[in-house]
Amino acid sequence: MAYFLTSHGYEVSAALDGNRAVELGATGDYALAILDVHMPTYDGIEVLQMLRRRHVLHPLKIIALTGDSTTVTRDALEDAGVDEVMTKPVDLKTLVAHVKELIGPA
Repeated sequence: MAYFLTSHGYEVSAALDGNRAVELGATGDYALAILDVHMPTYDGIEVLQMLRRRHVLHPLKIIALTGDSTTVTRDALEDAGVDEVMTKPVDLKTLVAHVKELIGPA
């Protein structure tokens, strides 16, 4: 996925767990975060909640990726303020369309 977005002109950083995602997201250097709902350390919903609390004035756009399409998970993501939810397997063309919609072209 990172290679695909890079090939479309976007700069991409990767975090291997929720703790690193919070660290990167808290820097203010990013316009968009793509979060896996089931990450180690903090899950995607926890990371989303932390990033929403830190970016009140200039909210970070967030796409959540999940293999769990239950109403409970979707409601939790929406309650936490997600901008877009995508169910796995992720269609890369749809992903890049959402990225363009949320932050514009690369």
